[in-house]
Amino acid sequence: MITPARGVMLMLLGSIAMAGSASIIFTLDAEPMTVAAFRCLLAVPMLLPFVVWELRRVDHKQALPRATVIGAVVGGVAIGVDYSFYNTSIGLIGPGLATVLINMQIVFLPLIAWVIEGSRPMRQLAVIVPVMVAGVALAAGAFGEAELNLFGVVAGLIAGAGYATYLAIIRRTAPSTLRPAPFTVLSIVCLSSGLTAGLGAVVSGRFEVPSQAPEWMWLFALAFIGQVVVYLCFNIAMTGLNEVMASTLMLTGPIFAIILGFLFFREAPTAWQLVGCATIITGAWWTAAVQRRAR
Repeated sequence: MITPARGVMLMLLGSIAMAGSASIIFTLDAEPMTVAAFRCLLAVPMLLPFVVWELRRVDHKQALPRATVIGAVVGGVAIGVDYSFYNTSIGLIGPGLATVLINMQIVFLPLIAWVIEGSRPMRQLAVIVPVMVAGVALAAGAFGEAELNLFGVVAGLIAGAGYATYLAIIRRTAPSTLRPAPFTVLSIVCLSSGLTAGLGAVVSGRFEVPSQAPEWMWLFALAFIGQVVVYLCFNIAMTGLNEVMASTLMLTGPIFAIILGFLFFREAPTAWQLVGCATIITGAWWTAAVQRRAR
């Protein structure tokens, strides 16, 4: 257990790392599915030291039952889809707006629960969904001076749906133990998602092996920052923070992504796009707050 102050610092560091990974993807300018595949596959050996340490401290039967392992594999497929479309979105609408669109996952989650379990979504969703859809339209530039890239927006929304599917699967297959094995599960997810994105790239004829050292360096940096650092910071930080604070701090990721996009790529959003981003983040926070009160 860590102190709340250190938890806040780690959550912010994880959010900055998440935003930084979007900037790296934008810098690579490579095939989205290829980048997604290498991002996940290269992270597996980086996570192995944590996995070895973790497996020595947990009961394998309790921490890694069959349902949890299968859930990690299937969830990895969802993440492979998520990353592939997320990378596509970054290339079309920039790292800042693409990262904002990922927040739509918090609306997809209760809808997935409605379809799978028949649990009625909260009544407030009837207001939150139109608000966030309006935010998406504003962020995409529908009512401003920026040119609307519809496919980039759709790709971002599909990425959000893929991430929501991953969260829904992981939550429903989590082991009922106080000593789980999150890094082992994450390693399985990375392996499954990397193979999924790689297979998609091969089948579509878009798989490209980097030929230059700088490209490999960026891919290794993406795997380390976007997978290892992000999840390490979040996993540790959540042991010292309550759910409200952790969820709120996670919403700083899109803000950092917009800032980094402007600093490094001069991707300056318009006033309308900033309003749209704020609307999406507000809607995501509102949804999370309502879900916490319901529980």
